[in-house]
Amino acid sequence: MLDAVDASAAWPGDQQIVAASRVGTVGAFATLVDRHHAPLLRYLTRQTGDAELAADLAQETFLAAFRSLGQLTDDGSFAAWLYGIARNRLRMEWRRRRLRRVVSLDWLPSGVEAVIPALRRPDVSRSCADRDVIQRALDTLSPPLREALLLHDLGGFGGEEVARILGISPAAARKRIVRAEAAFRRAHDAEHGMDGDEHDAGI
Repeated sequence: MLDAVDASAAWPGDQQIVAASRVGTVGAFATLVDRHHAPLLRYLTRQTGDAELAADLAQETFLAAFRSLGQLTDDGSFAAWLYGIARNRLRMEWRRRRLRRVVSLDWLPSGVEAVIPALRRPDVSRSCADRDVIQRALDTLSPPLREALLLHDLGGFGGEEVARILGISPAAARKRIVRAEAAFRRAHDAEHGMDGDEHDAGI
């Protein structure tokens, strides 16, 4: 339905490249970036609805992966490990945004906004311009369902890998994927006023 990719087959040779990166082979990690950047960026863009934020998060993810490569215990699971890092970066970003919304500026002395005008500027970080039909359909899903759907259908991860990334059982992961696909299809069809069989949505 959503142009799924088999992550285990999509990147032959990851294990050897990760091993080479560990010993400092020039260009080895750059090869991993070349291989995984596009699908990871697409995953983050669909998660956030914000291309600029997604690009920043992707860059942070690869930098964190490079610095922490020694912590990867299974070279063959690099893709799942990478998406786990991306997921943590995304959660940190949401926490930062929630904190910014909670903190009130009402305690500031009168007139301080004239000295620090940036403090009174409207927060535009939450607005995601030009959301397409697919993004609007994704936005109707709960965060757990959207996350499972994107990992499975954009990341190309199977139920067991999704389970490992999300920290849930494989059975729960598979159930979440099925529910997410059904909910996404309903929301996408509603955007078009279609019956479920009339259109095959793709992320």
